Amino acid sequence: MKYAAMVALMAATTLAAGMAQGAAMNDVGMTLSVEAKDGRVLVQVELENRSAGAVLVPRTIAASDRLLGRVFDVKGDNGAPVPYVGPLVKRGPLTAADYLPLPAGQRHRHTIDIAPAYDFQAGTHTYTVAYAGQYMTDAAALASTGAASDFSTAGQPLAAPPVSFSYTK
Repeated sequence: MKYAAMVALMAATTLAAGMAQGAAMNDVGMTLSVEAKDGRVLVQVELENRSAGAVLVPRTIAASDRLLGRVFDVKGDNGAPVPYVGPLVKRGPLTAADYLPLPAGQRHRHTIDIAPAYDFQAGTHTYTVAYAGQYMTDAAALASTGAASDFSTAGQPLAAPPVSFSYTK
């Protein structure tokens, strides 16, 4: 009987820890939508800060006019990654300037054309696009380390599930 109680307590503790982690991951919501036509693949990113304080979201998805690296996970109808053919900019560690402040309770929308950056196949095909990265909760920690390489206290997962779209090249 003691063994069953200990297993139940461990399961409850694991569940509570998972719920707490899930709550933190839900502080910033992200969705993607795609409009593909006229040689363009317009990915609209919508970010929503549901936390009580401001957060910092990556400018690469929130404000950039073009991609400077493989930011989105784009896959073809066969599940294989679509090759990234856009510019690759070699740079130093990320700084606060690489993030856009998103105040508590606010939403932010941004649209970026990814067609020039990915090698979409000729003809009509179905693709998926997804995103996985991080947002920052502590600008002071970012500034004190001088880089976003230590996400242990400041970074939180930011992801959008895959969205399907059809595109004709």
